[in-house]
Amino acid sequence: MASVVIAEGDSDLLESYTHILTRAGHSVVPCKDADSALAEVHQQRPDLLLTDVTMTPGMTGLELAAAIRADPAVADLPIIAVTGGWTEIDATELPRIARLLRKPVSPEELTSQVQTVLANARRHHVHLRSDVAP
Repeated sequence: MASVVIAEGDSDLLESYTHILTRAGHSVVPCKDADSALAEVHQQRPDLLLTDVTMTPGMTGLELAAAIRADPAVADLPIIAVTGGWTEIDATELPRIARLLRKPVSPEELTSQVQTVLANARRHHVHLRSDVAP
């Protein structure tokens, strides 16, 4: 299926998301913080990033999304963010995120949203490639 980097500071949720997406057939790289996730994104070039919005210490998930969008090599990486509360989100940061999910996320919702975002990314990629084809 697809390769997914997960950034989640809560080890139980990280294990749960990893298990859910692995069972769905995805190759998963779990990361306990945004800094290691950013390094994995550059090294692995995954198909998708799943990140918690608030992580400590270090970068938040939204700062991670901003760092990815600022780097042309990985700027088009689809990002799904997961949050425990909407008050953590500044509306100006939403364009960086393909989907925003509220915790708790059911296995069905997570799997479905990952599939939807990946399908949209593939369609967008095919559209871009057809625009530059001779």
